[in-house]
Amino acid sequence: MFRRIAPLFAIMLILSLVLVACGDDKATVPTYSGGTSVTLPSTLQPMADSLKTSVKESSVTAFKTADSADKVKSSFADQFKKDGWDDKASTLGSDTKSLEAEGAFILLYQKGSSNAAAVVGFPAQIATALGVTDVAANGSIYIVISGKA
Repeated sequence: MFRRIAPLFAIMLILSLVLVACGDDKATVPTYSGGTSVTLPSTLQPMADSLKTSVKESSVTAFKTADSADKVKSSFADQFKKDGWDDKASTLGSDTKSLEAEGAFILLYQKGSSNAAAVVGFPAQIATALGVTDVAANGSIYIVISGKA
């Protein structure tokens, strides 16, 4: 299990550096209409705590949905683009490949010089392994992370 989420921790470190490098008014992060708020899994809580101490106005929120991770990813990508956010996923390099192979995804966006947001999604089987309960068999969880310097 740890092998599945180890790249996530590396990506979260990169994300915290990207968020710290940012600085203007906080932009509104897109939302996904099919999600229900859930408690962040304890396996990911250290990452959230680290982001909260290193990033101003940080927010780390987890959601579950009966929709697939692919559907959530597509919806967020469309909304970020429509709202004028710049796609920064290329800054993550190849670290995302092992997560994508498991059906997970990471989106990373920046707006202006100070606002950054990421959405990390996991299919039901990984969500359950992370400790999220009552996820529909074909559903997913996603974590929205945002902040500014």
